Parts: sequence; structure tokens; C-alpha cells
Amino acid sequence: MTQILTTEQIQSILKGIEETLRMLQAKSEYREIEATEEFTRANDFNLLDVIHALGEVQEGIENFQYTQAENNGI
Repeated sequence: MTQILTTEQIQSILKGIEETLRMLQAKSEYREIEATEEFTRANDFNLLDVIHALGEVQEGIENFQYTQAENNGI
């Protein structure tokens, strides 16, 4: 069964994921992994890239909401 999420729920989930990734990024264990040659050779992205991408998604949602509000005369 597919659950329909509201825009607010989607934003809440994205913010929670972002906070979780920031906590992970702050851990010395993760920084040690990310600093290894094996990690950098195998990955084009790091957590900061993902965090920035989530921010762009959130910004897109906010722009959508703003446009919808303008179109509805709010």
C-alpha cells in the first residue's frame, strides 16, 4: 500500500536525514574512513556533497510551495 506524504512530511524527513548525515560526518570514525585512499578512489561523492544536494531539494520544495501560494492568491 502506498502512503501519500504531505509536503511538510517530506520536508521533515529530508531535514531529519540531513541532521543524521551531519552527525555522522562529525564522527571521527567516519572521517577516518573518508580519508582512506580506498574511499576516495571508489567514490566521487562524500557526505558533504549529499548534504548539499538535500539542501537543494529542500530549496526546490520551498520554491514550489511559494509558487503554489502565489498562484492560489495566498
